[in-house]
Amino acid sequence: MNKDPKIWTHVAWDSTGKKDLGKAYNACLDLHEENDWVAFLDHDAVFTTNDWYLQLQEIIKNNPNCKGICSRVNRMATLEQMVVGIDPYNFDYSYHRNLGKFLANKYKNESKIIKNRGHMSGVFFAVHVGTMKKIGGFIETGQMLMVDNLAQAKIIDAGYEFRVANGIYLFHWYRADLPYDHSKDVLQQLESAHYNSIRLT
Repeated sequence: MNKDPKIWTHVAWDSTGKKDLGKAYNACLDLHEENDWVAFLDHDAVFTTNDWYLQLQEIIKNNPNCKGICSRVNRMATLEQMVVGIDPYNFDYSYHRNLGKFLANKYKNESKIIKNRGHMSGVFFAVHVGTMKKIGGFIETGQMLMVDNLAQAKIIDAGYEFRVANGIYLFHWYRADLPYDHSKDVLQQLESAHYNSIRLT
């Protein structure tokens, strides 16, 4: 039986004040042992269930070639992590808690490989410390955006799996008051899917 992996969770920030998220992530990697995992939580994201850690452990143990894992989420620009049918403009946390519980029960410990390079948004994601260091760590871009996408691509290019945990769902505020231009199309697709799922009795 595989030993339960240790997963350390960080809300990372670049102490130089330059918002270089790659630099912040690398500083977190340096705090932990090679065989541990480090998870990163975005500053405007919230867990919806309390079993996310246990699910991550099971996914790691059941998929030895997996060196990166992300979650399902309500709002972002990456369809591979979305939950089709939800209302992306519902900001009631109780709604998302109930949805998270439903997904955790239905898809507990299940995961799916993300095959497309760069198709991962780091609202919440975990990486294997030793593997990440082996492939050169996070790219220090000097900015906040794209670091997560580049890390996922590096993991895939090195021959490892990057998975999305189907039973872990996070609520993400994601600039609800001022959305990114690059995310508007995906959010519109989700909203259309939500309304098209409505049925009359």
